[in-house]
Formats: sequence, C-alpha cells, structure tokens
Amino acid sequence: MDKLNMVKEAMETVGASIGLARTVGSFTNVGGKMDNLHQKLERLTGRESDILTEVQYAESRLGQKRKREVGDWQINVQRLRGDISGLEPRVAEGGVRQRVSLVNQINQLTTKAEELIEQGGFSGGLTHAEEDTRAYELVTKELVGEASGQNLNKVLSRLMEDDVLTIGIYGMGGVGKTTLVTHIHNRLLEEASTSRKVFWVTVSQERDVLKLQQMISECFNHALREKEDKLKRAAELSHLLMRESTVIILDDLWHTYDPQEIGIPLGVDACKLILTTRSLDICRQMECDELIKLESLPENEAWQLFVKNLGRRVVFTPEVESVAKSVAKECAGLPLGIVVVSGSMRGKEEIHEWRSALKELKEARFEGKGMEDKVFRILKFSFIRLNDPVVQRCFLHLALYPEDFKILTTDLLRNLVYLDFFSDLKSLEAQYDRGHTIMNKLVNVCLLERSWISEIEFLKMHDLVRDMAINVMGSRCMVKAGLGLSTLPAQEEWVKDLEKVSLIKNSIEEIPAAKQQSWALPRLLELHMSRNHSLGSIDGSFFSCIPTLQVLDLSHTMIEMLPSSISNLVNLTHLLLRFCRNLRHMPSLAKLKALRTLDLYESGIEEVPEGLRELVNLRCLDFCSSGLKQLPLGILPELSNLQTLYLKGQRNSLTVQAREIMSLSKLEKLSCKFGDVQTYDSYVEHLQVGGPKEWELELVEGPSGKNLLLRSLPNFSRTVRLHGFCVRGDGLKLPAMLPKDVQHLEIRGAVDGLKSLTDIPSITNSKLKRCTLGEIHGMKYVVSVSQSSSSFLPSLEFLELIGMKDLRALAEKELCAATPAVPGVLHEGNKFWGLKGLEISDCKKMKRLLTHVLLPLLANLEKLLIVGCDQMEEVIEMTEVDIECQGEGETSGSYTRSEANHVHLASPPSLNKMKTLRLWRLPALKSICRATISCPSLQRVSLINCPKLACTSLLVQLPRDGEPPSNCLQELKIQIGEWESAVMWNHPLSKSLLDP
Repeated sequence: MDKLNMVKEAMETVGASIGLARTVGSFTNVGGKMDNLHQKLERLTGRESDILTEVQYAESRLGQKRKREVGDWQINVQRLRGDISGLEPRVAEGGVRQRVSLVNQINQLTTKAEELIEQGGFSGGLTHAEEDTRAYELVTKELVGEASGQNLNKVLSRLMEDDVLTIGIYGMGGVGKTTLVTHIHNRLLEEASTSRKVFWVTVSQERDVLKLQQMISECFNHALREKEDKLKRAAELSHLLMRESTVIILDDLWHTYDPQEIGIPLGVDACKLILTTRSLDICRQMECDELIKLESLPENEAWQLFVKNLGRRVVFTPEVESVAKSVAKECAGLPLGIVVVSGSMRGKEEIHEWRSALKELKEARFEGKGMEDKVFRILKFSFIRLNDPVVQRCFLHLALYPEDFKILTTDLLRNLVYLDFFSDLKSLEAQYDRGHTIMNKLVNVCLLERSWISEIEFLKMHDLVRDMAINVMGSRCMVKAGLGLSTLPAQEEWVKDLEKVSLIKNSIEEIPAAKQQSWALPRLLELHMSRNHSLGSIDGSFFSCIPTLQVLDLSHTMIEMLPSSISNLVNLTHLLLRFCRNLRHMPSLAKLKALRTLDLYESGIEEVPEGLRELVNLRCLDFCSSGLKQLPLGILPELSNLQTLYLKGQRNSLTVQAREIMSLSKLEKLSCKFGDVQTYDSYVEHLQVGGPKEWELELVEGPSGKNLLLRSLPNFSRTVRLHGFCVRGDGLKLPAMLPKDVQHLEIRGAVDGLKSLTDIPSITNSKLKRCTLGEIHGMKYVVSVSQSSSSFLPSLEFLELIGMKDLRALAEKELCAATPAVPGVLHEGNKFWGLKGLEISDCKKMKRLLTHVLLPLLANLEKLLIVGCDQMEEVIEMTEVDIECQGEGETSGSYTRSEANHVHLASPPSLNKMKTLRLWRLPALKSICRATISCPSLQRVSLINCPKLACTSLLVQLPRDGEPPSNCLQELKIQIGEWESAVMWNHPLSKSLLDP
C-alpha cells in the first residue's frame, strides 16, 4: 500500500513537473509575445497617423469636427502606448517568476490592441459637422460688379418672405454662382437669429440620394441610423430638420432632386432651400419660387477685374492698353475666364505679346457643349499659353483626380517624379525642383488653387477648369473619379483607343473576369484605381487584356494578393501599392525588367517579392512602414540604378548592412534602420565624404522602434533617430556618431543617464533645426545651470518633449541667477534659442514651462502646444515679488537685479511672435501666467480640458472692421460646458468672444 502511495505521489509530482514545465515553457517566449504586441502597436500607430491626417484635413473644412468616439479612441491608443512603454523594462529585467506574472498583462494589452485596431475602422466616419455652423465662415472671393451686390441683397430679402421657400441661382459655368452663395452663407451667419441654422452642401455630379442625405445629416452632428432605406432616412432627416428654422444651400446641382424624397421639409418654420446650377431647367423642375440668373460682367467691370488681377504694378502704354482691353473683351465678362486669362498675361509688357495673345484667343476653338463652349474656349487659351508640353502634361494629370479633390502637394510631386514627367533631368533634386516650379506656375496663372490646412499645402482645380482638361484629353482618356461607382464602367465604355483610365476614389469592390477578345485594350498605358477602399478581388484575366500597361496604381485598396497575370505586363514601369495593408502575396516580378518604381509603402507585404533582384532598371523601391520581415543579402547591390530607397519597416528585424547601401552610387534618398552601432557608425562615416543628400537613419535597440514626432511640425531631409542607445559616452559604451549635417535628431530611451542636451558630444555647435526627446528617465531640465553659453543650439527651431516622465521644466530657475551677467545670456538680438515651435506631450511631472525671467528664451516662438501634462499648474511662473516689481525700472532695459538676487522685468513680459497656442488636457493648470503677457501676433488659441484654468492673461490684437485679419486673433476654441462661464479674459479680450 505504501508502495502504491509512493508511486502515486511520484506520478503526481511528475505530472505537476510536466504541467509546470509546460506553463514555464509558454511564458519563456515572453519576448515573442512582446514582439507580437509591438507589431500590433505599429499597426495601431500607422492607423492613428492616418486618422490624424484625415481629421486635421476635415476639421479645416466648414463644420467638420472629430467625433467624440474618435477622440476617445486616440486617448485609449495613447494610454495603451504608455502601458506598453511601462511594461518593457519590467519584462527586460524580470526572471521566470516575474515573467509568469507579467504574461497575463501582455496578453491583456495584446487583446486591447486588437480591439483598438478593430475599432479604428470607424465605418461611420471620423468627423461630423460642428453643431453650430454659424461659428464658421466660408473663405470666399470678392464679389465683382454692381449686379452681384444687388443679387446678394435680393436673395437675403426674398428669404425673409413667407411665400419664398426655394431660390434657384443659375448661369453658365464660371459666372460666379459659388462666389455669390458663399457671401450669402456668410451674411446669413452674421444676421441669423439664434433659432436659425445655415447648412452648406456641395453636390456636384453626385446622383445618389443616400449620399446627399448623409451629407446633410452630417451638417448637424448626426449619423442616420438607416443605411439603405431612403424612405426611413428621409423621415429621420425630416424630423431633425423640423426642430429649427434652417437654410440649406445646395451648390452646383447637376441633377434634380425631390426635396421630400431627400427629407428636406420645406416650410416657413422648417427649411428654406438655395440652390445653384448651370441649368434653368433644373431650377424649374425643382419648382424654385425665385429664379436669379447671373449674367456676365459688363465691359467696364470686366476690365476693372482684369486689371486688378494683373497686379498692382501694371502700367500700360496707350497702345498696349487698347490691345489688352480687346483681350479682356474676349473673356465675355466671365469672372473665371477673366481671372485665368489675366493670370496667364501677368508680367507681359511688350505689345507684340498682347497682340499675339489676342490673335490666339480669337482663333481658339473648342468643341464644348452648348453654352459651355464659350468658357471652355477661354480656359483652353490659357492652357495653350502654357507653351510647355511638360507643364501641360502635369496640368492634365491633375484632372485625373476627383472633382473638388484637394491634393496634397507632396503626394502630387512624388507621383509626378515617379511617373517620369521629368525624366530628362538626371537628379531627383532637379526633378523635384522642376515639379515645384511647375506647380507655382499653374497657381500663378490661376489654373490651380492653393490652400493650407494646419500648415500642410494642398492644390485643387476649379471644377470648370477640370472639365476643360478632361475635354482636352478627349476619347483617349476615361475619367470617372469620385463618382461613387460600385462596379467597373460598362464594357462599351472601354473603347479601343483608351490610353488612360482614372477610377480614383470610388467604391468598386472587384475587377471581374474579362474575355480578352471583347475587352482588348491594346493602347492602355495608365490605370489609376487608388482609394477604392472596398476593392478586394482582382481576376487575373483582366490584366491579360491590357498588355501595354505602364502605370498601375492600386493604392489605398483592400487587395490581399495580386494575380499572377501581372507578371506578364512586361511594359509596366510603375507599380504603386501604397497603403494596401491587406496585401500579403505578390507573384514573381522577374519579367518586369522595365519597372522603375515599386511602391509598397505601409503595405502588408511580409516577404520580398520573388524576382526583385532582376529589376535592374528600378529607380525607386519603397518598403517603408510595410510588414516586410527581412531583406536578404545580395539583392540591393544588384539594383545599382536605385535613386530612392525606403526600407524603414514596421519590424525591428528589417535592418540593413552599411556595405550594401554604400554600393548604391546613384542613391539620393534613403530611409533605413541599422541593427547595431558599428554598422550605423560605418555608414555615418561614409556620409561624411559622400552618399545621398537626403536620409533618415534609425538605430534601434530593444523591441520598440516607434517614432515619437507629433507630425504637426516640419520634417527635415536629414534625420537621425536613436532609440535605446548610449548618446553621452559615459561608461563602457561609446556614443553613436552624429552626421555633421544632421537637421533633425530624435532620441528615445537613452540608456546612459542623459541629463541635458549638451551632454551629447558636438551637439552644441551643430546646425540642428529640430530635436525630439522622449522617454528619457532622469532628465529634469532640457537646459541646466552649467549651460550658460549663448551659442547653445543657435539653429534649433523646433523642440518636442514627449513622455519625459522626470521633466520638471524647460530650464532651471537658477539658470539666470547663476549666470554672472544676465544680458550676456539673454542679450537682445542674440537669443539663447531661436525656437519657433515647442510641443510638449505627456510629461507627467512638469509643473511649469519657464519662469518669467527666462521668457526671452522663447522670444522667437511662433507655436506652443502643451498636452497631457498632469501636474502643470502655470505655464510661465511668477513669484509674488516678481508681480509687485513688474513695471519697475527703466523701460529701455530688459531686467533689474534686486539685493535678494531676484531678476525682475522692467517691462511687461511678451511673446511677440507667437501665432498659435494650444493647451490640452492639463487638469492642474490654474493660469497661463499671473501677469499679463503681450501676444500681439496671436492668431489661434485652443484651450481643451483645462478645468481649473481661471485666467488667461493674454494681451492680444482683436479683429477690426475693414482691416486684413493676418495679425490678429482669428480662431478661438474652448471646451464647451460649465467651465466656459468661469474663464476670465484680461484686457482687452471681451467676454462676448466666448458667447455661442
């Protein structure tokens, strides 16, 4: 019996040991689990970046605001990132027992990351319209002509009459309909009572009632519950619109709609409708109660506009003026035509130039349709006057994008370079310079419109200019971009002589099978299908019908694999697969010898496509932010013609060998990651004597290699990112080298006790323009007492401090008192820093930014963002003695020194150049400064989630009637709620600015 018990106990012990071994075995792979977690975090970070870009773009438009669920999602992503960051050192240091206890946390964070990735789809959209659109005026052009003012007053007057529910404004393209209704919109905002709302919707060629219902509902922060049922959606929309008196402006109608079918309840106490269209018939079919036709400008007003658009410096001789008036007359009084033609004639002074232009304009012919022929003829004249085939090709390329689509200038230039528009120029720098020059020219001649959103530049075509461009391209191009198509155009539309097809930004779900005999397209060179976010399936037979294809753009689609038939497109020169995050498989590329661009930016591709080493003509290879695991040795030296190489992937395993990069003698742009300091240093040494002009070098140790930049500050072309490495040189480790001409330095998680920036060898006298510091433990101040040299980082313009958990302030309080001569440090004209932008995020122990004495350190500051600093109580700290002494001393001096060694201001503190101030999520913030700070250039103020803030203490310049708004307060965003009434604005801000 005892023996049986002994055997039983032994078996139980063995079983327990086996169980423990299995348990321990499952946890000893904690590194793998962390890698998996970081991969998911990288995906999440990429999605977060996309969402931020889209939200910033949408928020700049009329009435757009990020949804609360998007803001909550972003906060949860930030919290997850912080949790993972806090877990990393514990995982790295822990033994088996600790790892067993930590693994549950890793699993929980992984589950949370997966949930956030799924939630990040936001099928209902990222933004909605501001609840109160009266706070936003549309940017508009000046009304031209006496009739325009009369029409404006007429519309406003008729809207007040009970029997007028619908007003139709019609006229030929380019006559100024949109300009008129933007002024009407803005006047309604100014004059509307608190019960009236004004909504604006640009309809264009959209036919879909569902889409129009959605656009209207978004105007007042509402997502319609029904997805497909028009009748139920109309009932819901009508119920919402019945709550208040509303004016809805539908701009640029091409088709008729039944207001009742849409859900617009026309009525005196409900909705009134203003619409613009090129067709009188549409106005009549919409049963407009008032019809207003916009006529061309009379000759004298047309001439005034023509001269004004030529520029202030124009001085005509009598002979030239006579010809110029004839040129203006040919514009037929159409404002758009006048602006475009006069734009093309800017700087022309010789009479022979004007006579030649007049001759060309008179002889111009255009096979337009009906009344559009006149304006198309005028616009085509300006197109012909470009007098450069390359400029004309660039202009026509823009017409491939959807109507009213704002194109990122950087994206457009990249595409023009990728597509060989400037192939006659050998260097990339020369090509990009040429692209910039051409874009500027198209803007200057008024064929393109330039706009800025959060310091990001966009370009757009006027819809009529785009129509002209599409007509110029004729039957050899099929442009059906942004029309909401769910399937490919019908087979009969794919005519034999097609050379270019643009189906950008539709809802096409698949490319179905096609018979080569019936679908043969022997001349098709370009197929643009980007931003078809539902596209997931491509039948290989389709590509068999287009053997001559040179450009294939499937970016921003959901494709998981490319069909094998792509391998037979031997003429293909550009394959663009950006943001194809589901893409996992590609067929062999060995036959694609002509390929010059392979763009897999942020794609899901995990392995190098077969046959890559055969692409000897490749000029651009982009795997940046992709899922690529590794790049086998020996491939890069085969690609000897590479000019652009982006290899900084999502995974830390994707590193490169310096000797392989150095073998690429034609390389001009590089982004890559090195796995060890020796390899990195080897390449830095190479850069000192040659190599590419633009580079982004990353050196990473540890599991996480995410970038820290907040993306709202400018990027620079020579960047180094050091993650988890020694940067001082103390101890056994040597510091990583810095290239002598580095412009942007990012340091995260320095492992050698970095206390301040000047601890880094050779940084003091560098030409660094941007510095990003993150997660550096032990750094309490960026500038310490010992750093009193006025030459410290003289070129630094932008500073980011992110997740610096021990940071107390930007500089020590004692800095000024410890310096023998204050004017030697803070001397006027020789500022300690030239900072233009300062962004601080999640520095949890930071209680202040600076003392008022050190405020001149920020004399050049234009933008200040502080977010998520839980303990910050005061941005600029002042003592009671300082406040009492404010104003003492001579006004000509900057400082006085008291017996107690205090340094006092002899004049009020100021930030004379600051244009943007954003204070977000600062729960302990009580004031910006207890003394008033003069900010005469301040344009944008945003105070969000600062519940204890009681006084702003900002002296700003308010808008004045009749003066340009460039140097005064233009935007004020404050958290809505009870906190609003507790905010006190010191002189001269009026409380009325905070009223709804």
